[in-house]
Formats: sequence, C-alpha cells, structure tokens
Amino acid sequence: MTVALPPEIVDEAIDHLWDDPVTLKACSLACRSWVPSSRLHLFRTVRLRNGTECARFGDLVASTPAIPRCVRQFTLSAEYRRVNGQAQPVEDDGWIDAAAELVPKLERVTTLGLSRVRWGALKPETRTAFQGLFKGIKTLFLFEVRFDTAKDVLSFLSAFPVLTSLYFHGVSWPDDMLGHATLDDLKKLNYESEHGRMQLSYLFLDPRSSPTLVTEWLLNHPTEQHLRTIQLCWRELESMKSVGDLLHASGASLESLQVEFPAGVPEAVVLEDQLSLTQNTGLRSLQFGGLTVHSESARTFLAQRLFPWVLGMLSQVRSTRLQEITFELDIGAVCDLHRLDWARMDATLCRSEFSGIEVTFYVICAETSGNTDKDIKNLIREGLPGFSEKGTLRVSCI
Repeated sequence: MTVALPPEIVDEAIDHLWDDPVTLKACSLACRSWVPSSRLHLFRTVRLRNGTECARFGDLVASTPAIPRCVRQFTLSAEYRRVNGQAQPVEDDGWIDAAAELVPKLERVTTLGLSRVRWGALKPETRTAFQGLFKGIKTLFLFEVRFDTAKDVLSFLSAFPVLTSLYFHGVSWPDDMLGHATLDDLKKLNYESEHGRMQLSYLFLDPRSSPTLVTEWLLNHPTEQHLRTIQLCWRELESMKSVGDLLHASGASLESLQVEFPAGVPEAVVLEDQLSLTQNTGLRSLQFGGLTVHSESARTFLAQRLFPWVLGMLSQVRSTRLQEITFELDIGAVCDLHRLDWARMDATLCRSEFSGIEVTFYVICAETSGNTDKDIKNLIREGLPGFSEKGTLRVSCI
C-alpha cells in the first residue's frame, strides 16, 4: 500500500532546501507533483552575466512559460571587456538589449539588480521594457551603472513608485551639476504621476557616488521620506547639509545609522558640524567607520578634530531605544590610542541614554607584537571605566 504524504509537508520539506539547487533539481526529477515547489526556489533568483546566459534563459522561458512567474530577484550583471585609452573600463553590456523581450514576462519580480550597465547606451525599446518592470520593484541594487546626466539619474529613480530599499554603489555620470530647475521639474512630475507613493526605508550610499544628488531627490520628493536605515560614506564632504537635512527629515523613524568617514576629511567640514542626531529619537544602532590614521597629521586631526566631532554627535543622541554603538579604528601603533579623549567618551557614554547598551571597538593595528591585542584591549577598557559598569564593552583586534 502506497502512503502519500500531505502536500503541506512536502512543500515545507522543499522550502528547507531553498539554498540547495542540486537537491532541488533532484526533487523536481523525482516526482511531478514536486516540480512547482522546487521550481519556485530554483528560479527565485536569476542572474544573467553575458549574452550566452541571456539566450539560454530565453530558450528556457520559451519552453516553460511558467518559469518567469517564479522569478522574484532579477539581476543583469555585465562585465568589463577592456580598458580604453583614458584607462577607463569599457562595459560589455550590448547583450542587455536582448533581455528586453524577457523583461515584460517577469511580472512578479520585486528585487532588481543592474551592474556595469550604461543606461543611456541601451535601445529606447529596452529602457521602455524595463520601465514597465520598475512599477513593482521594491529593492533596487545599482552597481557601477553609468548615466549621461544627473537629470537622467533623477528620472530613472523616479520610475520606481513602490521602492523601499535603494543600494547606490559606484553610480556615475559626467554631469555633476544639479540645478534647482531640475529638482523643481522633477517635483512637479512626481505630483502629476503615481510616483509620489514611494516610501523609502533603506538607503545605502558609497563613496564613489554622489550623496548630494540622491539626498536632494529624497528631500524634494512629494511623499515625506522616513528612512529606517541609512548607510553612507560620502565624497562631497564640502556639502553635507543635504545629509544633515535627510537625518532631520527621517526623525524618529531612523533606527540604524552607519557613517564611514573617507580618507582626507577636510577640517572645515568638521568645524561646520552640519550633522545632528537630536531628532532621531528612535535610533537603535550607530556605527562609525573610517576612523583611520596613516600619518602624523592624520593622527593629530583624528585626535583633535574628527574624534571630538564623533563624540559631539554621540552627545546629541536622545534615543532611549539605542542598543549598540560600533567604532572601527585603523591605527599605526597602540600609542595612537593614547591621543584620543577617552575621558570625554566615558563621560558621554555614562549618560542615561546609553545605559545597558553594547559598545564595540574593531581595531586594526599596523604594528603588531605578541602583546598588541592585549595592550589595545586594556587601554580601551581602562579608558572607559564608568561605562564598563553601566553597559557591555567589547574590543576586537582584527
């Protein structure tokens, strides 16, 4: 007598195999009734890297029309084929136009990734096909995507009406000038269309992209944006007002903030002090990275300007929900730590807002010896005696 397992148990068992494609393929071959569940996981994430893979996926879709309905995450990731005379990489992205026929069939995709793509070089019909897909995208990954102008970037971003997460990594365009007319026109366009429904909750900006463009776009969006997570490392340090305005606009909605300071922070920027955390009363996690010293001038600047600036930001925290603070330090020798104002940090961390939280230091030290790790941990622990009694202090030497 054959015993049949309930479909619910079979589906749950296959769900546990979501990251095991070999076993999923075996399941789909073993039993016809297992095919739909197995296929859902096998094709949930599709990444195409060249024309051959694009053609192969196109043939698969043509033979099995049900496959596109399984795709939730779709990535087109081109490669660099050579370097031109200006020592700039040249994208091998011509095959992406062939994906235009596939895009309209991917009706259930909610995550889109574009990597090493020249948006302006795509055929008009290709861009039109993608814009139809944009309407359902909630998470967008952009990696080393090139646009012709800043206005093209704004128009592109405004085509995602339900976007909740934006990863903006190495995005570039030759025209860095952003006129007020461009933003005014975009704001008018948003009010006249459905694009105003967007509510972004996660934002990642890397040092190779322009944070000013993205933050100004968000600040001028007709729907007030209340970000919950912001990760940023900006290059336009002479113009941080827009970043400060975005923190202010996020208010109590902001729960996690990760700030990485790139090398060469101008002293004038620190003195202007345009960042404030007083309005972010819902903060749960704070991370400060890029606290690096590579020369005597850098050591002096870190000790006398940048580190006090970070402590000043900490003193502005009014959140009673804060759970963790992380610092990433890159030093030349243990003695570099002696130059930092540990007494002021200890006094700041002893405030009631920081009671019971976890503070973690990740320290990279160029000069090492048998006692380096021990010396670093002892120095930091001895520098924060008050906080050590009120919270959890962790020091990790990398």
